[in-house]
Amino acid sequence: MIGVTSKQNQAIEEEEDGSDLMKQATEAVDDLYRIRDTYFPSDANDKINKLQSQSQIALNLLDSVPPEERKLATQRATYEYLRGKILDVFPEYSKKAEDHLSKAVKLNPSLADAWLCLGNCIWKKGDLPATRNCFTLALSKGPNKRILSQLSMLERRMAQGKKHYLLSKMPFSSLRFG
Repeated sequence: MIGVTSKQNQAIEEEEDGSDLMKQATEAVDDLYRIRDTYFPSDANDKINKLQSQSQIALNLLDSVPPEERKLATQRATYEYLRGKILDVFPEYSKKAEDHLSKAVKLNPSLADAWLCLGNCIWKKGDLPATRNCFTLALSKGPNKRILSQLSMLERRMAQGKKHYLLSKMPFSSLRFG
């Protein structure tokens, strides 16, 4: 570059390295979810072990992003979103994942995938109305087939819950006529 000092050149390279690390972390998260969704060994513990080791690799990669590359609200939101998504890859509810995903949507409410991940995390906790709220907010950012699919499954699940509730509260008057 013409007229660029070595300090400016170093700053440009560091910025590129930081964004490159964020891209690598994003790819590691995508790989992690690919394992979750497509790897089905005969022993379920093998899958959990693989997810644990891959999630640790993804977290280490994410932590290697320099702090100055996560100062802006949008950068911090992406960082929190990725951290939360990594922690939420397991089948059981994680409070830490919910906390990171909540931070992400507070920092950048336009992150539709963060809303989707937060909804999935909260669903594991069993709070279906809050899950619906997250999915609806995710959908408000634009149409997305993954969000629509999750919202459809949630609506069916909530309808089943209402049906079971109503059946348990119904008087058994029809038994008199049997």
